[in-house]
Amino acid sequence: MTVTVTAEHVYQEPVEVVAATHLTKFPNEHDPNILSCNVVERKPQEDGRAYTKRVAAVRNVLPDLLRQVKSLQQDELMVEEECWWDWKTRKFDVKSRNLSASDWITLSENSSYTPYTHNTNWTKFEQEGTITVHGLGTLGYFIEMFSKRFLSAGAQRSIAITEKLMAEKAKRITSCWYSEFLFA
Repeated sequence: MTVTVTAEHVYQEPVEVVAATHLTKFPNEHDPNILSCNVVERKPQEDGRAYTKRVAAVRNVLPDLLRQVKSLQQDELMVEEECWWDWKTRKFDVKSRNLSASDWITLSENSSYTPYTHNTNWTKFEQEGTITVHGLGTLGYFIEMFSKRFLSAGAQRSIAITEKLMAEKAKRITSCWYSEFLFA
């Protein structure tokens, strides 16, 4: 069985700001489950898009009861994220998948950030995530249900963190600008 989770949000910031925030937001003090995030590849694509691949270490949040399979007994799980920025169309696409425990669980997320149709200085965010557990019977069903709730809450938490980081950055820029202006 495959479980699907979707999320949508409109950020009141341009796509460029949201994409830059996404690419620099982990790790941070707002999400203790992201332990590290490293860029492993960055290059321009032949079609003009900029490509970035990152690998993140995330805390394994599965309850002990659901960690009966050896590959799920790890404290950290690895996740790969690929990002494409098309500056011509102002579209930012993100695809994520788990690298750890992939013999039993397949998690994938596809996200898209595009200019919002009603205000092109805002950003429309759309995400679809899927979770499939292979060959674990009833245990697999419980893992899927846990993962669905966790990923739904995680998507909303990620949106809130992105909003918070953009607000913090705007406050720092404004504060710096005002201090430079006042003391010039």
